[in-house]
Amino acid sequence: MSEQQVTGKLCTRGPKGYMEIPLSVAAVTDGTQTEIKTNSTFTVAAQSVGIYGERQTLTGGWISAKTGIIYAAIINNGIVRAIVPISSRTSGASGSSDQMVMNPIVLNPGDQLLVETYA
Repeated sequence: MSEQQVTGKLCTRGPKGYMEIPLSVAAVTDGTQTEIKTNSTFTVAAQSVGIYGERQTLTGGWISAKTGIIYAAIINNGIVRAIVPISSRTSGASGSSDQMVMNPIVLNPGDQLLVETYA
């Protein structure tokens, strides 16, 4: 099993105005479901997306890993609430431009961004 870094961002609108949620996890083991939290470089502490973006409406964003991601979804109590667009960083690319989320949802405490990567 190998590990890779997963990065990305979520775009939201709501009571706090337009807000981008920076995402980053340094070591995600391939083949295991992992929660991606906010990038602590920008948000002081790593937090779940539902806590950091509480009451904001998810409108877009992207998530990427070096080799690939099987899925990226916002889940609360086992229920898939939204699918997050996936991007590739192969050949040295650094990510993607913002992509629309097909099911705009209001983020609530308990919402987690879960991903599974592959080598």
